[in-house]
Amino acid sequence: MDIHFGHYRLKRAKRQLLGPDGPVELPARCFDILGTLLNKAESVVGKTELFDSVWPDMVVGDNTLQVQVSALRKALDPGMIVTVHGRGYKYAGPRPVEVDTDDFDGSELHGSLTTDIRPADRKTTIAVLSFSNMSGDPDQEYFSDGITEDLITELSRYRPLAVVSRHSSACFKGTTVDIKEIGSRLGAHYVVEGSVRKIGASVRVTAQLIETVTARHVWAERYDRMAQDLFAVNDELVRRLVSAIVGQVEQHTETRAKTKRTESLDAYDLWLRAMHGSDVWTLDGNAACERLLEEAINKDPMFARAHASLAFCHIRTSQMSPGSPNIRKIEEAALRSAEQAVRLDAAEARAHHALGWSHLYLGEFERARSRFAISASLNPNDASLCIDRALALAFLGEQNAADEAAEIAAILHPLGGDWFSAVRAIVHVTARRYDAAEEYFALAPRTWPDILAFHAANLTYLGDRQRASELMRQALERFGLLWCGSSPAVQYEDFIGWFFHVNMFRRREDLEHVDAGLPKADLIAAARHDAQG
Repeated sequence: MDIHFGHYRLKRAKRQLLGPDGPVELPARCFDILGTLLNKAESVVGKTELFDSVWPDMVVGDNTLQVQVSALRKALDPGMIVTVHGRGYKYAGPRPVEVDTDDFDGSELHGSLTTDIRPADRKTTIAVLSFSNMSGDPDQEYFSDGITEDLITELSRYRPLAVVSRHSSACFKGTTVDIKEIGSRLGAHYVVEGSVRKIGASVRVTAQLIETVTARHVWAERYDRMAQDLFAVNDELVRRLVSAIVGQVEQHTETRAKTKRTESLDAYDLWLRAMHGSDVWTLDGNAACERLLEEAINKDPMFARAHASLAFCHIRTSQMSPGSPNIRKIEEAALRSAEQAVRLDAAEARAHHALGWSHLYLGEFERARSRFAISASLNPNDASLCIDRALALAFLGEQNAADEAAEIAAILHPLGGDWFSAVRAIVHVTARRYDAAEEYFALAPRTWPDILAFHAANLTYLGDRQRASELMRQALERFGLLWCGSSPAVQYEDFIGWFFHVNMFRRREDLEHVDAGLPKADLIAAARHDAQG
């Protein structure tokens, strides 16, 4: 397996490091030091361990190690290798993930750092001002500073945003400068400001998002938590803040884009309109989104997010076209769009996410797993990617990882809506947790046939076969409305073929488990008779 980190890939078998401009010249000892640090990315690696790993059976001095570490730092992005004084060295870059060695041709790294920002890739810039310590205790300053710094770090992972550096925004700490002036001096469209009040065992964090041009408050929220574990509280608060801020910026930007005249819309505005319409789960609505995205790509063929979004449109078309003879072509089109998105911007999490789903639909499970891991490492704070990844991981048979992704999604977006509930229900079904699944099915949408079928399977395992058969009958009726096949009458076998195509279980035992729970044709016929009588 290779190791993918940031804009780099360490090919261990070939002892080669690839960067955005191709192979990176790296001395053998530097390569070994990098490999050791990446293998223990969460830890500080002491000098003794590095000596034993890189120079086994040799005696070398500290100066030799320092020279090699210095050369390694020059080969990588600034700040990736840090010195922990008195202890050793630590990798401090984006989270490394192991990926399939064969799932890579090198092209996706090229140009991801050196290309100038294009008009369609222009980013909304946000500045996070130092959160005020309102505790009345100067010794608590570290906590408010910690939330500020973590918020900047996590927002920086979200590629559509450009985040002003901590050093620049910290210049305004303790000042009363007008928000408009701050926006002008920092080049920021939005400013985040807030306060932290820690009293006894409780913590209150307030935050506001302000548009700098108008000085208008776009969003404000207050969070109250108990502070027994400050690290856990800090982590939860930062996740919630990031999710809320990103969502509000996107929503506000989209609202402003809608006010523009159609003839003046550029590629980015077209993409925003397509994203707004992507919630309409109909073939006509999806076709409208595809047209907007294709127009955006025509205006700027280098717009990576438009290619990624088009891949998702193709995937939705394949889901909503059961029986169509063009399913394979549609899914191959999704793969091409996703691959192009990754080639254009290897650091775009949604591009890798789209490629993961494209591989999944084509039955390329290991490649799909690698892409989802890369997407998660690039942006762990996108709630929609998180919940979709939970579903994919359940299909891949990685139950613990699916549970973790679903829990993170719930933290990021506690009011996630019926789709979040549907995914959590399906994750519980695949884990054989039927009572827990039933709680979430009660909140899931009842209009999509495969969700109804999953619910029917869950009820079968709970012993309620009558309700299970009724839900399966409804699932078949809904499915019939989507049917694109040549035969006018939809058969039970048609539904089963479609169901296990759009819910692509990697493990045989998971597929057989769900299939065994689905009410069979004779029970459905009885349920249909009861409904009519």
